[in-house]
Amino acid sequence: MSGQGRVTLGVLLDSLGAETVSALCLPSGRQAMVGAPVIHGSDEPLAAYAGALLLATGRPEPSLLESAAGAGVSAVVVRAGIGDAAALTEAARGAGVALLAAAPGLAWGQLYALVDALLALVAPAADLGGGQAGDLFALANQVAARVGGAVAIEDLAMRVLAYSTIGQPIDDLRREGILGRRVPEHPTNAEEYAAVLRCEGAVWSHEPREYLPRLAIAVRARGEALGTIWAIQADEPLAPDADAVLAEAARTAAPHLARLSLAADEARRTRDEWVGRLLRGAGPAGELAASLGLRPDEPVRVVAAGDPAGRTDVFAATHAADLLRTAYAVYRIRAAVGAVEGRTYAIVAAGAGTPLLRRVTADTLARITDRLGGHWRAGVGRTAASLAQVPAAARQADEALRAMGGPFAGGEVGLHEELAAALFLLDAAASMRSGPAAAGEPLSLVAEHDAGHGTDYVRSLRVWLAAHYDVPRAAETLSLHPNTLRYRLRRIGELIPLDDPDVRLVLGLQLRLAEIGAGGTGGTGGGRSPASGTNGGG
Repeated sequence: MSGQGRVTLGVLLDSLGAETVSALCLPSGRQAMVGAPVIHGSDEPLAAYAGALLLATGRPEPSLLESAAGAGVSAVVVRAGIGDAAALTEAARGAGVALLAAAPGLAWGQLYALVDALLALVAPAADLGGGQAGDLFALANQVAARVGGAVAIEDLAMRVLAYSTIGQPIDDLRREGILGRRVPEHPTNAEEYAAVLRCEGAVWSHEPREYLPRLAIAVRARGEALGTIWAIQADEPLAPDADAVLAEAARTAAPHLARLSLAADEARRTRDEWVGRLLRGAGPAGELAASLGLRPDEPVRVVAAGDPAGRTDVFAATHAADLLRTAYAVYRIRAAVGAVEGRTYAIVAAGAGTPLLRRVTADTLARITDRLGGHWRAGVGRTAASLAQVPAAARQADEALRAMGGPFAGGEVGLHEELAAALFLLDAAASMRSGPAAAGEPLSLVAEHDAGHGTDYVRSLRVWLAAHYDVPRAAETLSLHPNTLRYRLRRIGELIPLDDPDVRLVLGLQLRLAEIGAGGTGGTGGGRSPASGTNGGG
């Protein structure tokens, strides 16, 4: 997979993703090796850069490719949409140099940081014995050999960054983690990882019970947790000094995980900004769409996930965006997911299908609730014909999420087209809050009678209206004889004209609005949609 401080072009492209860099020409295929990134201005002389990844700023000419080949450059990255792509591709093919295209909105400094962080996985790391370890994989092998158990190095998102490969026993949990490059979900994960991150030294983990025990330690830099290292104890006990070996390995791995964390944060901030711009309709939709793996002319839906009451939490929204992005990728749902103004948003290609989108979103929200607490819900806007209509779809998604916090919405995911009645009631409650109509006549006359005579007429009305005026069904719900309910309705009819259809309509509205007020969700809450803002998102 790698050489000393280099990766194959295939690993580079797969790791950065199509939303960051795409291939225009690969004369030597995906197995060609590429090394350190170099930012090169179009008016600067080209020095010898053996194996480098040349980030060509400005508007490069085809002649640059021949010069790059002469300087030993392995690959050249140009800005997508800048220059004559066909001429550059032909020149790259003739020079035998790979040509890549960077996303339009990606700064060269950001791309440099991403590549540099990727190389941190394969760059030399200090050997535990004082020499050099080839990369994090080699470090994992060294630790495994010294402690006597298979080792994995993970980041805080439980992604498996590196693992030992020297033939030691592993269990199904580690095997699935290696294959999926992420620790499989398990109810005990949160507490076990929290226990490791709380401790300064190595601690034992015996959960899940069906798997082998593990000795684990947190990787830190300047007191900040960056990841973890895990060693499996199989048939034989780990080495007596396993705690000390893991502590030394954590210090060795810290600089590498710090670089990865920095690059991941930078990439996340860039992605969040792009998603925010699409939600607001700011900037070139075509370029932003290409950067995020979407097409500007394809139908999309917007998903807004968070707290229906409008409370925002930037950290939670960011973590939720990571989980939602991963879940969509697993099910081949093309989506641009980001955290904008403390809420998680996804712009999803409509080809995914509504039932699948609803199911995957609901399952992910359940995991987010387990990890972060609260009551996570999602609202889905109506299908937008193209990215140009995303701002309107974003407002609809926010409205749907607001309705999901009302007393009339069930489940975790609500579609805007399904929530029209709930939204009407919420808006009616908000508009009538300052006036007496919602709590006035005719309902107030019935409520006053209940208060003065100890009757239960308001509840009887609520159940009768909910049963669509079906007396036997309402009586069964109230545990009454139908004749008893009929008598109550006659008595209520003496207080108000219950046979008047307009009175029945107003009663129904007043009772519903009272439920909204009792639930504390009658406001226009839900927060400001990013589509209505004027400032940058993310």
